[in-house]
Amino acid sequence: MRFPNLFLIVLFCLPAAGQRVDVPGSGRISTDWLQTPSSDLSSVGAKTITLTPCPLGVDTTSGWYYVLIAGEGKPEARPLTGGTCTSGAASGTITLATLNAHSAGYTIGSASQGIQELSNHARFAPTNPTTTVQSGKIVVPPGEYEAYARISIRASNQTLDFSGSIIECKMDDACIFVGDPRHSNSFGNITIINPRGRPMVAKGTKPFIEVNAQKTRVFNVATRSPASGNSFGSYVQVDDDQAFLLDGLDANLGYGVRCDASFCGSYVTAPGPFNAFSAVGWLTHLNISPQCGGNGIDWQSGNGVHVSDSVIQGWSQFGFRGGVRRGGGVGTEFHNVYMEASATCKNPLGNVGQAAVIEQGRTFLAESPAAGIVPQFANTGSTDYRYYVVARHATFGPANPLYAGKALTNGRGNITVTTPDIAGASTFDLLRVTPPVNSREQAPNGTGNYAVVTRVTRASACSAGVCTFTDTQAPLSSYTVTGPSYFPLLDFWPGGLILSTAGDSGNYLDGADAMLEKAGSSIVAVRGWTAPSVTAKVCSAAAQWTPIWMSCFSTDYGASTLYEQPALLLAVKPNADGGTKLNLKGRLNFPTLGSAPGHIITLWDSNFQKTIATANNRPTNDANDAYIGYDHGDGNPAHVGISFGAPLSLSSYIGNVGDGKGWLESLTAALKSFKIPITTNSQITSTLATGKAPFVIASTTAVPNLTASNHPKVQDCGSTTRCSATTLTSAQIVRGTVALSGGKAGVMGISPAFTSISTFNCTASDITSVSSPSNAVPVTASSITVAGTGTDVISYICVGN
Repeated sequence: MRFPNLFLIVLFCLPAAGQRVDVPGSGRISTDWLQTPSSDLSSVGAKTITLTPCPLGVDTTSGWYYVLIAGEGKPEARPLTGGTCTSGAASGTITLATLNAHSAGYTIGSASQGIQELSNHARFAPTNPTTTVQSGKIVVPPGEYEAYARISIRASNQTLDFSGSIIECKMDDACIFVGDPRHSNSFGNITIINPRGRPMVAKGTKPFIEVNAQKTRVFNVATRSPASGNSFGSYVQVDDDQAFLLDGLDANLGYGVRCDASFCGSYVTAPGPFNAFSAVGWLTHLNISPQCGGNGIDWQSGNGVHVSDSVIQGWSQFGFRGGVRRGGGVGTEFHNVYMEASATCKNPLGNVGQAAVIEQGRTFLAESPAAGIVPQFANTGSTDYRYYVVARHATFGPANPLYAGKALTNGRGNITVTTPDIAGASTFDLLRVTPPVNSREQAPNGTGNYAVVTRVTRASACSAGVCTFTDTQAPLSSYTVTGPSYFPLLDFWPGGLILSTAGDSGNYLDGADAMLEKAGSSIVAVRGWTAPSVTAKVCSAAAQWTPIWMSCFSTDYGASTLYEQPALLLAVKPNADGGTKLNLKGRLNFPTLGSAPGHIITLWDSNFQKTIATANNRPTNDANDAYIGYDHGDGNPAHVGISFGAPLSLSSYIGNVGDGKGWLESLTAALKSFKIPITTNSQITSTLATGKAPFVIASTTAVPNLTASNHPKVQDCGSTTRCSATTLTSAQIVRGTVALSGGKAGVMGISPAFTSISTFNCTASDITSVSSPSNAVPVTASSITVAGTGTDVISYICVGN
């Protein structure tokens, strides 16, 4: 190797002609060079220039080595297209194409004050066998450097230490480019230490550092505050590095990411798309605090990113956005990331709020996401309005109602409601509810007076990423919320955690989900009630509620015949427990119940839409729920009464899977039925009102041991001398007295009537004169004729069925 101690050698040697020597603190290094060639550049176009000597680090083959032409004419940095110059040669040529004319006396030199040449000069090609060029550690001396063209790091295993230096990036391009723009596998294992750049392009959108190599390591990125109006598009952009590490980034040393209504950049980006730029990243020790000047991280490669031990706060629109919108199949993982939105930061789009995390498809894994900033549209009174947007797709139909913001109003005047655009929607419905006092928030659900305006076309309401609606505060219209069938892509929406799809879809499985240690407020999920969107160990009390299915202490799910719900398996004790530890309490234990009535376990939710629409999924119960509950209780364990309920029936089975037929006991709204014998050692008491039979037996078989007060057994002996003792079913006894008129009287209206005149018999007794004869004869099933003497009073009894 010719250069392991490059700086020391150059510092103590005179420079060659046309080369500069290091001047500590000046931003000038040994590979910086400047010459005044005699080649004619007075016209524009392809040129060949002779250099004497050839500068150290000159590169005529890659197409990514720039020189700066200045002194005469408009300065310009141009890439070399070829030539014969080799590093350190006595003389040679370079070829390039000029865009400006330069008269005699022009200068040509390094476009980066020697930084590019220093990196190039340190490269060597290993032998045995010959392979890709590589390098060692390069130290850029402290100082300020002007770079007029991108600095390309094109040597594997090279380490560049920029500690103490500042690069003024004067190009409308990436300032430092690691790797090759065309092939990410060309170079690998490159390390950048302590780079600090200053944007020098007005309204610039290009990154300070761009990476398209493998296993790049970037440590402690920072910038210097620019002149007003100058900006980068991002600090670090990762193209196709699938083992990228960013360890340390500090925005507090100087800001400089452009953020306005036309462009709002992020400090770290991975633009994707997947299979073109499939970056995989580990981002740690970041201090992204842009003071309202940009967003945090925008990771669109779809190949996964892990963010840890970092701070993201004070963003303009969002702290993090990721997922698989541009392809891929890997989600996002956060660990020990502190996030904090600032209400003082204004979104350049307008009054549409801020998002902490936006996940567009796949899974977001974290301890707990931060809260976002949800907009407030009025502050004129104390009446609280909560606004929801239902986007409608021309093919898929309606989406889940998404919480968009609130207003505090005196009830008079117009309220302007502004929401982020949903590009795939054709129309929008704006809904409004007033949250109940001292109760959980509840989004619109079922049918109710919710609608402010409906079927507003996107073309009429939306422009430049924002949709505008007017609430005149007129009476709301009736509206029915249906289950979502449209699952939209949300490029942006206000809230803490936004769970979107990767693209407009009619399939709920395309919606992103989250696995959290703790689920908090302001979670927006496009899945709605179609599938769980959040699985969390803890679900705290939530606010700013969008209808969402949260599963706490649960597993993920799939809700169709192809995706069966995983079971929650809880072993109580080993089967072969030797008879030990008897009478233990259950694995599901509800230590407090409070005042009754209420449900302990809802077995079937008859109004699941209301449950999903209610904060923390805990609304009031409904009459048609199936449940195990308690109907008595005041907080005292001795006063608890357990209840069971179902909309159709309660059935008991023994040795049956519950087939709806083989029950042994069943309760419906009309009947309690048994298919087995019933025994009791106590009385059965009826409290039915007078006139209603408390006990009915319909049987053609004798009940030999049935004894009931006021219900004697009636037997028919037949017409022979030997009684057949046939027990009559549905038998009755009718008795009464009647006064005769002219020896006769008719008794009518027996109810219930007998079956016919042949199924009952009557006897009569004259109670006026015991010796006088009398009789009673059936005339119809409900009447008899009584006969006797004169006007005597006759007693009669009829028996039959």
